[in-house]
Amino acid sequence: MVPHDEVRDDDRGVRPDYAISVGGAITGYVEVKKPGANLDPVSMRGHNLKQWTRQKDLPNLIYTNGTEWRLYRDSEPVGDPIHLAGGPLRTAGAELSAPAEFEQFLTDFLRWEPAPITSVIALVRAIAPLTRLLRGEVLDQLATEQRKIKAGARREDQPFHGLARDWRHLLFPTADDATFADGYAQTVTFALLLARTEGITLADTGGLHAVGTKLAGQHSLMARALQLLTDYVAADFKVTIDLLVRVIDAVQWPKVRAGRRDTYLHLYETFLDVYDPQLRQKSGSYYTPREVVEQMVRLTEEVLETRLGRTAGFADPDVVVADPAMGTGTFLHTIIEHVAARVAERDGQGAVAGAVSQLAKRLVGFELQTGPFAVAELRATDLLTDLGANLPPAGLGMYVTDTLDDPHAEQTQLGSGLELISRSRSRAARIKAKSKVTVVIGNPPYDERAQGRGGWIENGSDSEKTKKGGGYRPLDDFRAEGNGRTEYVLKNLYIYFWRWATWKVFDANANLPNGDVGVVCYITTSGYLRGAGFKGMREYLRRTTSEGWIIDVSPEGMRPDVPTRIFPGVQQPLAIAIFTRRPDCDSDVPATIHYTAIHGRRFEKYDALTKLNLDGDQWRQARTAWQAPFTPAADTDWDDFPAVNDLLPWTAPGIKPNRTWVYAPAREILSDRLLRVISESDPDRKKVLFKETSSSHLETTTKPLSGSDTEQGTAAPFSEEKPAHARAARHVRVGFRSFDRQWLIADRRLMHRPSPDLWAARRPGQIFVVEQHAEAISHGPGVVFSALIPDMHHFNNRGGRALPLLHPGGRPNIAAGLLGALSTLTGRPVTPEDVVAYLARVIHGDLRIA
Repeated sequence: MVPHDEVRDDDRGVRPDYAISVGGAITGYVEVKKPGANLDPVSMRGHNLKQWTRQKDLPNLIYTNGTEWRLYRDSEPVGDPIHLAGGPLRTAGAELSAPAEFEQFLTDFLRWEPAPITSVIALVRAIAPLTRLLRGEVLDQLATEQRKIKAGARREDQPFHGLARDWRHLLFPTADDATFADGYAQTVTFALLLARTEGITLADTGGLHAVGTKLAGQHSLMARALQLLTDYVAADFKVTIDLLVRVIDAVQWPKVRAGRRDTYLHLYETFLDVYDPQLRQKSGSYYTPREVVEQMVRLTEEVLETRLGRTAGFADPDVVVADPAMGTGTFLHTIIEHVAARVAERDGQGAVAGAVSQLAKRLVGFELQTGPFAVAELRATDLLTDLGANLPPAGLGMYVTDTLDDPHAEQTQLGSGLELISRSRSRAARIKAKSKVTVVIGNPPYDERAQGRGGWIENGSDSEKTKKGGGYRPLDDFRAEGNGRTEYVLKNLYIYFWRWATWKVFDANANLPNGDVGVVCYITTSGYLRGAGFKGMREYLRRTTSEGWIIDVSPEGMRPDVPTRIFPGVQQPLAIAIFTRRPDCDSDVPATIHYTAIHGRRFEKYDALTKLNLDGDQWRQARTAWQAPFTPAADTDWDDFPAVNDLLPWTAPGIKPNRTWVYAPAREILSDRLLRVISESDPDRKKVLFKETSSSHLETTTKPLSGSDTEQGTAAPFSEEKPAHARAARHVRVGFRSFDRQWLIADRRLMHRPSPDLWAARRPGQIFVVEQHAEAISHGPGVVFSALIPDMHHFNNRGGRALPLLHPGGRPNIAAGLLGALSTLTGRPVTPEDVVAYLARVIHGDLRIA
């Protein structure tokens, strides 16, 4: 037995004090507390609780204060605590004695062996905690090296900083240390799992570099990444990798695979649930249900056959398919199965292997995270092998890459250690820039706070930025003239992926014969169907495509009942959309767009999807105006009526602080809250109380809001405010919700999106007409009215916008010529106030004034 001293400085004290090896194999960990320390996790606080939270999932762990000993396996206590007798440890001396069971306690600990792993659940429970520990080790190492650099050490002498720099430069330019540490830990774990699927025994191969050598071939990227990341590791966390190796060596893949149609379908999602649920939510890693994927694949093939003349569907030798956010590869996997089934039905089972071998050369998948990438590669390899297909000579067309990167940027060639990964990235870039893709299909990630993460789609090419006008930015094609105030909604990851897909299929090869012919099929949130900020996107799709189909799978709206959700964990309403461009597409003729909604519980919606076909009678034709919603045309004259903002053209979102503590029913409450934030001395705690956002934080300085009753001292950072400011702060009465007036701290530094033009429009005689324009309204008033500046969620707590009666300077916000026309029609002068009063009566006879 050899104890490995893990911690040599207090800054890294969240790790166990000792790793124990027996016969050269890591067996477990020991955490040593001071004599008399409390070892009961229930009563732990502060640093001790942080330690326990990080260590508790280890497979074999002793906690001791010298006289009390506890053994834990995977968070669960083993037996009762053991107590040594003889008095306090410092004074017991020769009187110190142990009960008979102590020997068995230590023997059980030292003879621990990883249990054979024969199921996905057991696999995840075994590896996720160790992967999490490894992530923490990497973060600790980076922090240690950073302290050395600050103390004067040379940056180039710090191995992990150099590794993190190269890794970021090659794959993840925007990754911070936490993202790198996560990528490191997941890459090592899933590369080792891939090795076990190939029957490689990890512990007896001569080290992880040798494992990578054996793994190379179809898994060359993960093999080289494993070597790169583990050839030079910090000696004091090598033991964690050794334990991970020992546990993964216990995986028995034949038994794990037994009896399951697709063993790996839920592997990564289940892994994230245990490893880091918040990361899963942030990354949007929710697998698309097979019942949905199969029908999306079927309907897309129907488009290929009936609209584009590709009678062989996905098996057509010219059809190239890409999933730009493939996750664990469910869409590509399903396409392979679909083609295999159709070929077997049409030509017999003997034709399947050849057809699928050819198909594999035309499938492309991009993924940003190495964990799901490894699972996708594993699933595809297994399936192709089971079907008797040959893997492509150059390997599967799956790549770890950021889909949204500039496809035209010159690819940097790094040193030989990174050459293989660099070459993979270059191949991915060539596909993005030059390969004709016929079909883009998938479920792209959702993140509404994605500004700055859209790469080339959002910002254009670096090489173009020096040119006049700043170069071409593909996202601009989704914008509409005069619609800029509402287009912040375009800064969402799923919209970036919509623009990438439409660019890749309909724009990128327009100079080639029929190069712009193809299909895009996505399932995403459905905001673009109706939202005002998506007018330009809808016009682009109507001009650029020939035909489209919208399947609203969440007609219940936002936060539908869980049994009705086809993604149980997703609260946003969803829609499946298919758009195709034929060779005869005319950009001056709006695309014909069909709409249908499916209702009921989850299984009923799955069943309804199976009954859809492109020419069935379930569809209704959508509106045809260029920027109109992708919703059915009205059966009445409704579409001929003006919208409210046709009459009151200037609209603006209400104020959006993105923090609720700045609102209160009484001024005294706001003063007390503000005093608490200002008086907090702990900088980290102060940030939590303040609730920093991307555009308002403690160091924000900005121009003051309009009005003599607002805070004017906003040129200074909020972090410099003194307690006296809390009692002297300015408070303004606002419309928080319909019929709910509140006081607001009128300090622009406290507001994420303050809507300054609305503040400037607070004037005598002002009326704010407030509507819910992004979501359907089933009952209640159509608009509400307020003399107070409204919150963004004023209407019904689900977004909305304000249409002021008056501009900031006092000029009426009435469509040009409207007052004159109405005065002529009525035979008397019509005032702006008359128009608003008439709107109130027409929109809802039961007038409500907030």
